[in-house]
Amino acid sequence: MPTHSFSAFELQPLPDGASAILHVLAAQAPDWSEIARIAARDPALSLGLLVADPLAPGELEKGLGDAFQRRLERIGPDLLRAWLLAIGHVGDAHDAQVDKPLLRAECARRLAVEAGYPRPDEAYLAGLWRDLVRSTGWNGGVRPPITALVAACGLPPSLADALETGGLTDERLAAAHPLLALTEAADRLATTDWQQQVERAARLSKLGASTVLRLRDEAGRIVSARSGLPPAPSAPLARPALRLAEDPYRCAGVLGLLTAAFVDLDGSAIGERLAIAGPLFGLHTPSVLLGSSEDGRLEPLLDPEPDSVGNLIAELRLRVDDEASCIALSARSQHPTSFYVESGGPGRSMADWQIARWLGHEGFHVLPLSSAEELAVALVGAASAQALDSERSWRYAALLGAAARALRTYNRQRNEIAARETVLRQRFRDHVRKIVHEATNPLAVLKSRTGMLAQEREDDMLLQDEMSLLGTELDRIDALLRGAANLPVETGDARHCHVPELLLDMRVLYGDALFASRGIQLELRTARDVPPAAIPASALKQVLLNLFRNASEALQPGQRLVVSVFPQVNVDGRNCIEIRFVDNGPGLPPERAQDPLAAGPSTKGGGHQGLGLSVVRELLAQWDATLLCRTQKGAGTSFQIFIPLEQRA
Repeated sequence: MPTHSFSAFELQPLPDGASAILHVLAAQAPDWSEIARIAARDPALSLGLLVADPLAPGELEKGLGDAFQRRLERIGPDLLRAWLLAIGHVGDAHDAQVDKPLLRAECARRLAVEAGYPRPDEAYLAGLWRDLVRSTGWNGGVRPPITALVAACGLPPSLADALETGGLTDERLAAAHPLLALTEAADRLATTDWQQQVERAARLSKLGASTVLRLRDEAGRIVSARSGLPPAPSAPLARPALRLAEDPYRCAGVLGLLTAAFVDLDGSAIGERLAIAGPLFGLHTPSVLLGSSEDGRLEPLLDPEPDSVGNLIAELRLRVDDEASCIALSARSQHPTSFYVESGGPGRSMADWQIARWLGHEGFHVLPLSSAEELAVALVGAASAQALDSERSWRYAALLGAAARALRTYNRQRNEIAARETVLRQRFRDHVRKIVHEATNPLAVLKSRTGMLAQEREDDMLLQDEMSLLGTELDRIDALLRGAANLPVETGDARHCHVPELLLDMRVLYGDALFASRGIQLELRTARDVPPAAIPASALKQVLLNLFRNASEALQPGQRLVVSVFPQVNVDGRNCIEIRFVDNGPGLPPERAQDPLAAGPSTKGGGHQGLGLSVVRELLAQWDATLLCRTQKGAGTSFQIFIPLEQRA
């Protein structure tokens, strides 16, 4: 249920301020800080912005100007223009009375600062809004609850008290929250006979009379300088005689600006902008946009969140041809309809009755938003059975229609991209499968030949080990080729491994073939009780094998590689395992030593591509692990791998 019936659309900005904003927006790169300064001086604009996009806790600590600037930038120039154009302007010229709220606000802020009140921007807003929220005429003359209105802005109830109370005695104000006395003192200083009110303002603010006079003089100079606003190209605009729905020129302008405000945004950005635009255009609670699907159902145009109203409506599977639902009727006929819950029960349509309950209203209005390509409607919550007047109906349909068109375009483009990706993915798989089919034949020949050699020389243990290693590598190549046609998926491989055990297994498998047979010494050093590392064994094995191969190809007979494991090393605040490779070889060539982990040409000749270390770094990065390299010509090379420890529950 809405907490208040306030509509930012029903407020009227000050004529000169609105004209100045439109003038600044005409620039190729609008000065948002200047627009925020203008909005902060206007009671209607400032209140409307905070109702549309409430303050977050503690946000005012960064300053009121920054808060308004962030909101204006989120709204964007097109939506801001559309709002100002749609609401029109009141008054034909500057009136001295429009200075009173600003004078009271400036006095309240200065009094608050001087008196040590911790949140002077709240005092400023209390002074700026005091006349505005105590007036009548909103929503048929019904004034919204001020406490709910202030809460909707993200502000404390003490500010609501300062707005709602007035004319209290000094004794009552002394016992109340200090914001009330400061606001009343500022109100006294904004009257025409303010000189006679100085003593009372001093008592209320607990400041000296001379201090109050000085602050009043500073505030007066600020207000007098308000003519420093950017000059408008002409006199302030008067409010048009015609209502918006009756003025074709304004209607065309608003429609064009609203379309531009939502164009080229993705689904989530459209939803965020619509959430801000709704209160600006008089929508008290979020509406639901439904579009027709290929199978004839009405589904949310915005991707619904779990447990949201949109998700529940999607689960209803409401069809366009449903004869009982007024929602389906509006989609088919393209005429507005309404539903109102009656005391007799659900009525003709159970779906409509449930949707009204989910929306938290007694009923809802259905606005058709159909295009030539597909059907669409908007559901707008209603507190009574009273039909929408033509003004609000046009305004809501213009805003929601622009958002619906943008969503339909986005969803259509997303579906087209998905269809193209499906076709390209299938072509890729077919191409890779063809390559795999051709490559498996020579692999099978090689595997068969290695098996025959091993059988012919059963007594040659060194050859047996080499053939076993070669067979293992051929099997790995075969597995890589067969998996290349599939997209990456989560495997059943454990996401952690025990590093010492893995190193011992790899020494047994590769130690002789890569090192002993070449006269190179391989030494493993590991601590006891090393905790598991947060990386799958298959991924770490690929990393270690690359480093083993690089070392075996770089070292000469008689040289040595030492691999050490250190547990519990702190790296950037994380507990990690360190695996250190240190050799006493020739070091990397100068052209590789500058950036050893980057892909580059290999100096090894043959089929080497120089990609090994870059692949190792990328593979480690997938598991938040890092690789460091140090090398010195003639003195050897060292690699350090830092892998986070497995997080135990």
